[in-house]
Amino acid sequence: MRRLGFQVCAALALGLASVSGAGHAQEPPAIAGQVKTLTGSATLTRAGQSEPITAGMNLLSGDQLATAADASLGVTLRDDTTLSLGPNARLTLDSFVFDPAADKLGLAARLHRGTFAVLTGQIARLAPDRTKFTTPSANIGIRGTKFVVKVEGDE
Repeated sequence: MRRLGFQVCAALALGLASVSGAGHAQEPPAIAGQVKTLTGSATLTRAGQSEPITAGMNLLSGDQLATAADASLGVTLRDDTTLSLGPNARLTLDSFVFDPAADKLGLAARLHRGTFAVLTGQIARLAPDRTKFTTPSANIGIRGTKFVVKVEGDE
């Protein structure tokens, strides 16, 4: 009987350990948006690894997008922000957080080179001070708008 009690206690302890360990598992990164349109060729660089961009591809914070001389690219982020990149453009999506229920909102992107058209979404409307686009020579503060910018040269 004593041995059975020990086995039951051991089984309970293992079960509790596995449940508590599950809470510490790292969650996959949240999807920031998706490539909606692509003409020509473009490259995604994520965590140092490059791959060709395809329509429908999911994007994460930290991703860098680069279009070739013959390319244009359309992206829609989860907050309905749309980004259009022209030929020879390079953009880094530095951070994207969209959880309005928890008041966790933020969008930061670097426009390295090329022509970009941006139509801001819900983050810019709900928290304009947490929306930021940066070029090599300027910071663009957003207050809920659309804009087009051309960045000459390369950073």
